[in-house]
Amino acid sequence: MGLGYPVDATGVRMLLDSYKQIARAAGNYQINHTRTVMTFNLGRGSANATTCASFIVGKTKA
Repeated sequence: MGLGYPVDATGVRMLLDSYKQIARAAGNYQINHTRTVMTFNLGRGSANATTCASFIVGKTKA
């Protein structure tokens, strides 16, 4: 899953979308049989530095 700038707001949005996929609550955007989602966000931070953030959201079998 990838989205663009800004890093902080976009990262939160990506985590929420990932949770919805895992919880089977993504509505029309649901991907069937999803158990793991990885996000990667690349953007420009303060002082012209590049910021990267990556998360893996998953659900183990019960």
